Amino acid sequence: MADKLIPKQALDYIRNKKLRPAFSYKDVWNEEHATAFTVAKAMQLDVLSDIKGAVEKAIEKGTTFEQFKKELKPTLMQKGWWGKREMTDPLTGETITAQLGSDRRLKTIYSTNLRSAYQKGQYDRTMESDLHPYLMYRIGASVHHREQHLRWNNLIRPKDDPIWNSIFPPNGYGCKCYTVAVTQARKERYERDGVPYYDSWNEKTVRQPVQTTAPRMSYDVYENVRKGIVERIPKGITPGFNWNQGKADRVFSSAQALVKKLGVSMDSENSDFLKSIAGDRIFRTNFQSFVDNSFNGSHKGHEITAAGFLDNTVVQWLRKNVGIDVGTDTVIGLESRLIKGIKATRHNIQKTDAEILLDAILYGRTYWATDPHGNKGKSAIVFFMPVDENTWIKIAVRPVEVVNGISSAFIRSVGYLSDEAVKNDINGKFLKEIK
Repeated sequence: MADKLIPKQALDYIRNKKLRPAFSYKDVWNEEHATAFTVAKAMQLDVLSDIKGAVEKAIEKGTTFEQFKKELKPTLMQKGWWGKREMTDPLTGETITAQLGSDRRLKTIYSTNLRSAYQKGQYDRTMESDLHPYLMYRIGASVHHREQHLRWNNLIRPKDDPIWNSIFPPNGYGCKCYTVAVTQARKERYERDGVPYYDSWNEKTVRQPVQTTAPRMSYDVYENVRKGIVERIPKGITPGFNWNQGKADRVFSSAQALVKKLGVSMDSENSDFLKSIAGDRIFRTNFQSFVDNSFNGSHKGHEITAAGFLDNTVVQWLRKNVGIDVGTDTVIGLESRLIKGIKATRHNIQKTDAEILLDAILYGRTYWATDPHGNKGKSAIVFFMPVDENTWIKIAVRPVEVVNGISSAFIRSVGYLSDEAVKNDINGKFLKEIK
């Protein structure tokens, strides 16, 4: 693994994760791993931080497992996170003999995180490429392969096929499977000639047939009693791996990539095109799903999705009137923590308000709000839109923010005001209409 070229997206994927102590691997589940770095039984933040730092270094430097272990093991032993010891489960109160650090656990931590990060980077590059419409599933260099993984070997499907939501590798601890981006021409060549494979036993290259028809999936029912979740998991997938880490934050990153392709100089035609995307039903369905997941606890607070785009008029007005140049960072991001509820955030958004929020950004009246206390960092773009005869939605967006290492515009508050309160705001000295 260490000899692979690690894309920048892979390193960012690990770096942007927040430390999440957990007693059991079942405490952090499926998509939660997209934003949480966790190691079961690593309950001390300093220990978890040491492990995460070593993983980041291994990805960045391409170090081998032996070097990774050599540098990390003494630190963990010094801090007492090694071998077995008695621990009390904070959920059940049960005392068990827990396995902390070991050579085998370090190997699992190293391989799982590096492979997940690499596949995340691979997925991002594939999705952003116009030349590669397909992904191909490939088994890795294991001595013994899982039977179901062998059945998926050389499967070529469109990169947006829903099947990748379930079988995108790695699909379990120690899984060495991976994906390959495939062009239309290469797909046709593989269909005609087969996929080249080096048979090390006979020391020759052979050709294997490809699969282009989506396989019939069979499922097992799995219950995670610690999370209270019952789900259907495809056979061959280890529980907890039934998600596509490649798709983490894809709506937001795809939106950013699209804006960058349109260029810094955003003309009215491109701006109208972005508005059509924000009004598209698929975009809105994804946004509603993000809101729902934030309410039901699947999102834990640091996930980000796209809620719209800064209009060209707004971008030009900011540059001319307040000296703010957002460049191509015109995607408006929304963090799940603003939906779940933070004391410092004034809002009153319900799950059914998702469409209203999107519409307000698309069609609302737009103002520049200067902070009353003169703090330029707290000045914001404000969207107003009537909801009924006496109620307006108000959305405050800071045009230049860095969240989880991502530079963009971000929503900072969502709330409802009476008609009278909105009139007072608009007629006050701290708002200037953007037009």
